[in-house]
Amino acid sequence: MLPALTVRLSCLFSRAWAPLAVCAVGLAATAAAQSQRANLVYDPALQVAENPPMQIITRAAPPLPEPTDDFEVRDGFTLIETLDQFRAAIKQDHQKIRLKPGHYVADGLDEPVTFTKLRPVPEGRDRTSTQEQVFAITGSNSHFDLRGVVFTIPSSLKHKLTRKTHMADNWRVSGSHNVIEGAYFRTDVDLPYPEFFSGGNMVEVVNDGNTFLDCTFHVKGSIPYGYTDYYGKGRERWTKLDKHSFMSLEDANNTTLRGCKIYNHSFGHALHLHKTDGVLVEDCFFTGALRHTSDIFKEKVGPAREHKFNIMYRGQRPIPRNEVIPLTEDAIRAYNEVKNVVVRNTTVERQRGCVQLLCPGDVTLENVTVREAGDFAYDLTAGKQGKVVMKNCFADLAYNPVFNLTRGELPYKAHYEVTILSPAEGVKPTPRTSLGVICGERSGFVLHDGTTTKLRRSANVLTAGGRKPLKNSEVRNYTRAAIVLEKNVENCTIRSIGPVKDNGKNNTIIRLRPGTTAESDKV
Repeated sequence: MLPALTVRLSCLFSRAWAPLAVCAVGLAATAAAQSQRANLVYDPALQVAENPPMQIITRAAPPLPEPTDDFEVRDGFTLIETLDQFRAAIKQDHQKIRLKPGHYVADGLDEPVTFTKLRPVPEGRDRTSTQEQVFAITGSNSHFDLRGVVFTIPSSLKHKLTRKTHMADNWRVSGSHNVIEGAYFRTDVDLPYPEFFSGGNMVEVVNDGNTFLDCTFHVKGSIPYGYTDYYGKGRERWTKLDKHSFMSLEDANNTTLRGCKIYNHSFGHALHLHKTDGVLVEDCFFTGALRHTSDIFKEKVGPAREHKFNIMYRGQRPIPRNEVIPLTEDAIRAYNEVKNVVVRNTTVERQRGCVQLLCPGDVTLENVTVREAGDFAYDLTAGKQGKVVMKNCFADLAYNPVFNLTRGELPYKAHYEVTILSPAEGVKPTPRTSLGVICGERSGFVLHDGTTTKLRRSANVLTAGGRKPLKNSEVRNYTRAAIVLEKNVENCTIRSIGPVKDNGKNNTIIRLRPGTTAESDKV
């Protein structure tokens, strides 16, 4: 039995938060709520006990709902009341199941599932695999009403699963066209750091047409934690590596997340996509955690001290002291053969790459807000294989760049529209703070001004071109940000309130009066 441990949350933001006993608010989507800060004091799931408490910028997961006997059973739904009944139900087809509200703690595992992928795989790869999991949803065409239900999986239970890479998950959905509604999914790290295993995903989906509706996910438990990807990753392992992600979509077309809230307190991706055609993320909220690099130097033990406070991944170099790093990986990330992704009315905060969709197919973002990106806010491209449309989106100028259009194919006929917001009170720019880097061909970029405070001039800069060119494109800048056109910016039209430095060729620069907006600037 572990000794009782206290996790104290105190707000560091402003006097406006002082009346709150715990920094945990609902998804109110207000600017004040988005900027919530918590000073997380020692948690055995996050750090070695000998080190001082990590100072983490994060948002606490919401409290667990209280069990109640006063709940709705919709017409046509069958009420079940035990976890064993639920395990049996998720193996059946064509059901409407209402699980009685309550807190269900897993104490056993489902049998391994052998699954043949729906679509062909590259030559030489096995189309059939056997996976392990705590819960296997193998049935199809069912609706599970789980409002008021909490599912907890202890990390000690995961020790009974294989530790082979990509082979074990908390939940695995191999059935199709199911609706999973209203549940609170969480991990209980009941072993001290780093003596647990949580590898894999909280949820893996490998079939078509599944919907997650109004669910909450609290993802926790990974090693190492607190260093972004400084250690553990790469061909050489610089320390034990145990990533734990939120959800993987693998060959799972037409998947929907609607009204879901993801609290990512683990090093791993939130939502990551592989060989998937059709993803809708709507009315969702993703939140992670950040850490000032200067806080790492307070540690007495661990990989940072062992490596003399050097970064080891992708080349040894000193840890910078005045930056802010993410303690998660990306929030919404596409890998191979992903297309037709729509993200709408969604907020992402404090993740590494907040929205990184490099796809051979269409990508649409509408009314998406990014706050306090851990590495960058947006990286979207479909090259010439699809269309990128980004409209009515937002990002604050906080710790790291807004754009990072450098990793995928050159955007082509893409449209990017972002309103730049002021950072939350108390957020100080770092050496990495900027509007980032754009590139593309025959593409359009529109920057609106949504700031309420004056931005630091050195950070309020957008770079066009550089690693990749910008050509035959248009930039409309209705902010005071400065724009720097690198040598490989050609035949572009730049309409800008802020100053423009043109190092390129054959560009047309049109300076706009302060206060000009897209509505008043008829072009």
